[in-house]
Amino acid sequence: MAPEASAQSSATADTRTTVPAPRLLPSGTLAYLRVDNVNDIRADWGESSLGKMLEDPKMRPFVSDIYQILSDLFDQPGKEMGLTLDELRSLPQGQLAIALLEGPPPEEKTDEQKAEEEEDDDAIARRLRAKRRQQNSFAVAIMIDAGPNNQAMETLVGRLMELAEKNRFIVQNEQIGSIELTRLVRQRGNGDVIEWFEQDGFYVIGLGRTIAQSIAKKLNDEQRDTSQSSGRSRRSTTTSSPETETLAQNADFVAVMSRSIGAEAEIPQITFFVNPYGIAKRIIARSGSAFFIAPIVQDLGIEKIRGIGGSVFRGGEIIESVGHMHVLIDPPRDGFFGVLRPEDIEVSPPVWVPADAASFTCVGWDVETAFKNMGKIVNRFAGEGNFEKNLEKPAKERFDVSLTEEVFPLMTGRVVTIQRYQLPANWNSMARAIAIEVKDAKEADKLLEKVKAKVPPQRMTPEVIRGKTVYFSEKSTMDRAGIRVPENSVMLLGDWLLFCDSREIVTQMLRAEAGEIDRLADDEDYVLLTSELGAKLEGETPFLFQFNRDAESYRILYEMANSEETAQSIQNRGGDNPIAGRVADLMRRNDWPKWEDLEKYFSVSGIFGYDEPGGIHIGSLNLRPIE
Repeated sequence: MAPEASAQSSATADTRTTVPAPRLLPSGTLAYLRVDNVNDIRADWGESSLGKMLEDPKMRPFVSDIYQILSDLFDQPGKEMGLTLDELRSLPQGQLAIALLEGPPPEEKTDEQKAEEEEDDDAIARRLRAKRRQQNSFAVAIMIDAGPNNQAMETLVGRLMELAEKNRFIVQNEQIGSIELTRLVRQRGNGDVIEWFEQDGFYVIGLGRTIAQSIAKKLNDEQRDTSQSSGRSRRSTTTSSPETETLAQNADFVAVMSRSIGAEAEIPQITFFVNPYGIAKRIIARSGSAFFIAPIVQDLGIEKIRGIGGSVFRGGEIIESVGHMHVLIDPPRDGFFGVLRPEDIEVSPPVWVPADAASFTCVGWDVETAFKNMGKIVNRFAGEGNFEKNLEKPAKERFDVSLTEEVFPLMTGRVVTIQRYQLPANWNSMARAIAIEVKDAKEADKLLEKVKAKVPPQRMTPEVIRGKTVYFSEKSTMDRAGIRVPENSVMLLGDWLLFCDSREIVTQMLRAEAGEIDRLADDEDYVLLTSELGAKLEGETPFLFQFNRDAESYRILYEMANSEETAQSIQNRGGDNPIAGRVADLMRRNDWPKWEDLEKYFSVSGIFGYDEPGGIHIGSLNLRPIE
C-alpha cells in the first residue's frame, strides 16, 4: 500500500482518527486532491514567507482592507448559505479531499417507462446519445473533516436541505451500518442525485447516484476491520474485488505516490493524483466522434500515461517546503512519447550568467531525435512529407539553412534560459535570454552569416559591445506607458548561441563573462540551494534544473499592485462597480511600504527533474530566508 494512503491523518485537537480518503475512494478514481490536515496548514501559514510578509505591521492595514473587500463580496452568497466568510474558512478542521470519479451506470428503466418511449428515428437517436453520456458520466466526491459539534457546518447543511425542499427534491434516507445516508432526488427521477452523510464530524458529499453510499460502505468496512482485528494486520483480514477495491489498492496510484514521497520522513500535507487517459477516454466516449478520435489517441500512445501524482511537505529550519511530482509512463516511449527525450546534463550555470539573474533554467534534450519523432507523428496524421514541407522546406528557402542537416546536429542538447528583472514593473518586466549550446562555434558562426545574408539588414544589425558582435533587430515602435519595449538580438558567446530581448541583459551577461561582476555559480544563495537539492536527487543525474529568486517575482506583483496604471485599468474595467472602485482606491494609497522593507521575507527556490525507465520525476524546494 502507498505510504501516503496507509498513513493516518495528523493528530488534531480531538482524539478521533479520520480514515484517509484513498482508502474510501474507488480504485477507478480519475482525479484526487487531498489535504491531510487543514489545521496544520493554518498553523504553518504564519511561519511561511508570504504569511510573515502579510503579518508585517506595515502591511496589516492593507491586508485588513483587502479582507474586508472580500468579505463584502461574499456577503450575498454568504446570506444564502447562512455563513460569514470567517465561518466558511473555519469549516475544515482536519482532512479535506475532493475527487473526480467515474459516474455510476444508468438505472434500468421500468416497463412503464419503456412503454412510454417514442419509437421514431429522432427519439431513438436521442436515447442513444443520452445513454452514451450516462454510461460515460462523471461524479464528484467531497470529504470534509469539520470536527465534532461544528455549528457552522451544521448551519450550512441545514441551509442546503432547506434549498432542496424549496426546489422540491425528494428526500430519501438509508441506514448503512451506523451511518445514516441522505439522498436528494428530483421528483421525476431526472437529473443528478446528491447524497451526503456525517459521522463524528466527518462529512461526505457525493454528486452522483451511489457515490456517497459507496464511501459509507467502505467506511463501515474500515471500522469493522479495526474493531475485529485485535492487533492483527488489516491485510490479513481484508479481501477485495474489483467492485470493492479502493484507490489505495490501485497499482498505478501506489506506484505514483510511492515515488512522490521521495526521501521525506513526514506525512505529506497535500497529495494529488490524476489518471489523464481515464478522463480522456470517457470524454471521447461521450462524444459522437469517438470512432474517429479514439484511434488517434491510441496511435499517439496517450494510454501509456498510467498516472500523474504529487505531494507537498512542510520543511524545517532551512527548507520551507518540498514538492514532488511523478509521471508514470509505460515503456517503450513511442508515439507522442518519442518527442519526450530528456538527457542527463551538466546543470551548472555558464560563466556568463550574472548573479543578479532572477531565474536560471538548464534543460537537457535530445532535440535531433525528438524532431524526427515529431515528424513521424505529423506525417502519420497530415500525410507523408507534410512535416518537412511545413518546417524544413520554409527554413531552407528563407534562410538557406537545413534544420535536419545543419542546425540540429550542431546542438549539444543543452539549453539555458535566464530572466532578469527590469523596470518598469509590468507583465513583461522579466527580460529573457535563451542560450543553445553548440558543438562547434565556428560552424555556428557560419550559420549566423548565412542567415544574415538572407534577412533584411534591419533584422540583423551588427553592433560591437564589449568586444563581442551582437546582431540587433529593429526596435519596435510600440510606445505604451509602463510597458518594456523589447530589443531582440542574437549573438555567439563562446559555445553558446544566445537570443535576448533586452540590451541591458546582454550587457550584464558580457560583464559576467569578463569577470567584472559576480556570477551566479559563485552566489551563496545558489550554492546553498544546490547543496540542499543534492539530497533530494537521490543519486540521480538531472535533465532539468531551475533556480529562482522568489523576491523578484513577488516584487513585480507588488509594484504592479500599487501602480496608477493598474488602478486605472481596474477602475475602467469595473465601471460603476463599487468593489472595483474600492480596489482602485486601495492601490492608490500613498502609504504602501517600500519593497525593500518586505523582500527580507523571501529567499530562493529550485526545481529539478530526472528521467527513469518508469517515468519522469519533478521536484521542488523552497528555502527559508536567512535571518
